[in-house]
Amino acid sequence: MRIALVDTTKKPTAYPVSLLKIGAWRRSLGDDCQLFTNRLPDEADEIWLTTCFTFDIPHALGIVREAKKRAPVVKVGGVAATLLPEHFEREGVEVHRGLIPEAEQCHPDYSLLPERPKYSIAHTSRGCVRKCKFCMVHRLEPKFHNRDWIGDLAPGVKKILFYDNNWLAKSVDDLRHDITLIRGLVKMGHITSVDFNQALDCRLLTGEKANMLQGLPIKPVRFSFDGMHEDGHCQRAVRMMAARGYRDIMWFILYNYLDTPQDFYYRMRQAIELSDELGIDVYTFPMRYQPILDADAGRDYVGKHWTEAQKKGFMAILSLQSLTGQVSAKMDEFEFWFGKDADEFDRLLSYPKIRELAQRKKGALRMERARAK
Repeated sequence: MRIALVDTTKKPTAYPVSLLKIGAWRRSLGDDCQLFTNRLPDEADEIWLTTCFTFDIPHALGIVREAKKRAPVVKVGGVAATLLPEHFEREGVEVHRGLIPEAEQCHPDYSLLPERPKYSIAHTSRGCVRKCKFCMVHRLEPKFHNRDWIGDLAPGVKKILFYDNNWLAKSVDDLRHDITLIRGLVKMGHITSVDFNQALDCRLLTGEKANMLQGLPIKPVRFSFDGMHEDGHCQRAVRMMAARGYRDIMWFILYNYLDTPQDFYYRMRQAIELSDELGIDVYTFPMRYQPILDADAGRDYVGKHWTEAQKKGFMAILSLQSLTGQVSAKMDEFEFWFGKDADEFDRLLSYPKIRELAQRKKGALRMERARAK
């Protein structure tokens, strides 16, 4: 049977690991599987589509409707289809909710990719011990458990992205087992870089666990500073990792949720102050909150303590300050773009012509750097 595996994510930034596992499973049963991203084959016996962000549902539905014209059987799964299945059920296609147990027992088949992979994706665990209201992991993967992950690695690929939702929630013995395996791979030259891509839980980092991590090639070390309930925990975690030689640290920072612009500024600035204090780079990656159980393609949601003008004002500054969405780790540049204190930041966000102001700032900064050369 010919099965087309289709990633419907509008702007994919990573390999569709779920489809790579499904492909491995179906190939083991004798099916002919091919991988497609945001496009469809001319024809197939079955088309299996994966979905990710709920705000991409209108985009995914367009692909689903076209798929129905090209194959007699169309199946849809993934995050968005699990959380809001009714959008796809109305199309008369088969909808699968949650993980597929048979596929979950398989390791990714990287040969489905159009080119040699640049990194491996592995889950050493599934689920999370927390139930954060802005996150759906507790619904998607309700049970926290370990996985056999060594087989997830692509041969000859030097970088691993670990996609665990909360790796530090494991017992110390389970963490030690994973770390022993990682150290062995590094010692044998099989890998040179490790990235806990979904971030480490700063509240669960202890001195014992930090000592266990010391020396691992984690690039970068990622934490999340999602709200003021993590104030103090994030700073402590950064100091612990910096004391063990880590110099490249990133904070994911949620905003437009229950926060205020003022405490959002505080969380960003804390990273810069730690950079100066410790002589390292602590970058922040702001992540705008969007209600997950809402197929809002325009992403128009405004947090209860934000205004539309403030939300758009920050997006305007960030888009001109950074091509990657990261906030600079240098205090002078941070204050240049975002203000010297929370009050100035608040005024900037509400300035009626903030995009024009940010464009002038970018031009002035470019000229200053040209003169410095």
